Amino acid sequence: MGCISNSELPDNNATPQQFYAQPSQTNVLSPPKKDGSVLATQDRYDEANKMMQVIPPSYHGIDQYPPAHGRQDSMASMGSVASLSDKLDLNFSLRNIPKLDVMSPSDPFIVVSIKDEAKNIYANVGKTEIVWDNPNPDFSKDVRINYLFEEIQYVRLDIYDADEQQTTDLTKHDFIGTAEFVVGDLVTAPGQKLVMAILDRSGRKIAKVKGQQPVLIVRAQEIDENCDEVEFEFAARGLPKCDTFGKIDGFFQIYRCRSSAAENEWASLYKSEHVPSNFNPDWKPFKVESRRLCQGDMHRPILIRVWDWNRDARPDYACEVKTTLAQLIDGKQLKLKAWDHKRGAYKNKNCGELIIRKCNILKLHSFVSFLKGGLELQLMVAIDFTGSNGDPRDAKSLHYMGYPQFESQYMKVIKSVGRVLAPYDADGQIAAYGFGANLNPHGKQVSHCFNLTLSPDQEEVDGIEGLCEAYKQCLNRVQLYGPTYFGEILQNVAAKSIGICSQEAQTYNIFLIITDGVINDMQRSIDSIVDATRLPLSIIIVGVGDADFNNMETLDADEVPLKHSRTGKVMERDIVQFVPFNQFGGAHISSLAKEVLEEVPGQITGFMSMKGLHPLRRGHLPRQPTMQNMYGGPSKLVRTETAANVYPQVNPQQQQQVQQQQQQQQQQ
Repeated sequence: MGCISNSELPDNNATPQQFYAQPSQTNVLSPPKKDGSVLATQDRYDEANKMMQVIPPSYHGIDQYPPAHGRQDSMASMGSVASLSDKLDLNFSLRNIPKLDVMSPSDPFIVVSIKDEAKNIYANVGKTEIVWDNPNPDFSKDVRINYLFEEIQYVRLDIYDADEQQTTDLTKHDFIGTAEFVVGDLVTAPGQKLVMAILDRSGRKIAKVKGQQPVLIVRAQEIDENCDEVEFEFAARGLPKCDTFGKIDGFFQIYRCRSSAAENEWASLYKSEHVPSNFNPDWKPFKVESRRLCQGDMHRPILIRVWDWNRDARPDYACEVKTTLAQLIDGKQLKLKAWDHKRGAYKNKNCGELIIRKCNILKLHSFVSFLKGGLELQLMVAIDFTGSNGDPRDAKSLHYMGYPQFESQYMKVIKSVGRVLAPYDADGQIAAYGFGANLNPHGKQVSHCFNLTLSPDQEEVDGIEGLCEAYKQCLNRVQLYGPTYFGEILQNVAAKSIGICSQEAQTYNIFLIITDGVINDMQRSIDSIVDATRLPLSIIIVGVGDADFNNMETLDADEVPLKHSRTGKVMERDIVQFVPFNQFGGAHISSLAKEVLEEVPGQITGFMSMKGLHPLRRGHLPRQPTMQNMYGGPSKLVRTETAANVYPQVNPQQQQQVQQQQQQQQQQ
């Protein structure tokens, strides 16, 4: 039970026109079909506005401000397009999502795809976070796309109800519905906002929920070149009681105003964790890009709304405060108030105070600016040679490289990730290691950190081709053994990351670990990672096979930060990314690389910011003849691998035939 009832929330008597921008009337090509379905050629935005009922009153506060103007004329629309940058951030909200779970509301997330007209296929360009137990979510994670004025860009938004934490394998989740729009329609709409009915797979509107049509709201925001971040730390004192038999489980959500001229549109950009049963919560520090917060305008309105978290139910509205970045920087505390829709003003009831413990602007530089200044990325790879991978001569082994694929899962990961990182490595040399093997098959010399070349004097190999060759040679010379220890090899890589990045010379290590499962020195590995978070190092773990990867999820630390067992020190930043390889069967080879590398640029700029480093300023380079600097085209690896650009699905019957042939050969 919330602080105020649903009927008391802001602006309950509003009409849909007050909440949503008016649609285009110029591209309605056909009337709706009698069965209620919406044709692909029809203006779905117009249909959504016609059939919408008033949205749930508990969420009026987000879209309660009417547009400042109606539909722009053609000349105004052209002016809007001309002012856009080449990138857009898309922000999403859902309303009236149907309940697919028996015991709780749906847990929605959105997958965003853009159509490649030449190939007539949709390519995934991003996804939102999961908002648990909420039929009316405002997503805080934006999806960034390229804006191409000269192309018709179709964007498809697929909505799912999450059944587990991972969102890579969509077959594990329940499909709710879809919506589609053209980017040109979005950027020329008033306020650059569209409202669309959610459709099923056959193109028909999904059923209404309690008489209200499920809709999707998309907003666009152009991207400026400002890379600064704002560092916040909030607390609250004296929050109101929101549950009959308990204290408030408070969390806050920050919304940006999408127009500096009038408070007519709010878009969520950050949601905090909830603090259970506490009228005086202290929330964790966090950072937000200033361009997302206020587009560089210190006086643009910001809405901070406090909610009461409920298990298996949508949150209850508690209170809010409208402010600006300038006020947050100058102030120490702000009064929280609850909105009274009947009076159209805030209640006089005391709802506590928001305490601003920290609000600092951090000057940041982009990832590209560091590369331009001479930042070098060093790729380091470690391969799991433990016995749990299976005999490499057996088709069931994760190291098997025989018919019909002639590439092990390890080889596929190396090529997929390596082909992306290789161009950024200045000297082309890759540090290559193995762990968990017996280096003396005729005796016993188990090593948990050895050079893949098996030569103590040769730690690096020549490019991805050299890495693949060294891997194959090593596989033929060592015995797979065990157990699986990460600690030693993590400490070795951490030692090589000390003193390599300063204001005079900048190198950043990217360490790729390919492994098949359970770690036997978990605590030592955690301690090594916590110590390494202060170093210029990112760790990517790719799990192959079908083993239990719960330990890897723990190391990823997306939910719970890692803590050192002896010192109690908490990780300074997130440097680990884990991805299970088996979720990419049948996908394009670029899919894995995109998933494992998407966090690396942010990790690099985050480290530079933490250390107070800025891009190097290269001295004057001697001018060279143009013909001596010609681009030689993509590497051999890129050209050959894209020819067979899909990870093949292994046919079980083929595997069985291969095994029978091997058994017959062994008997002979």
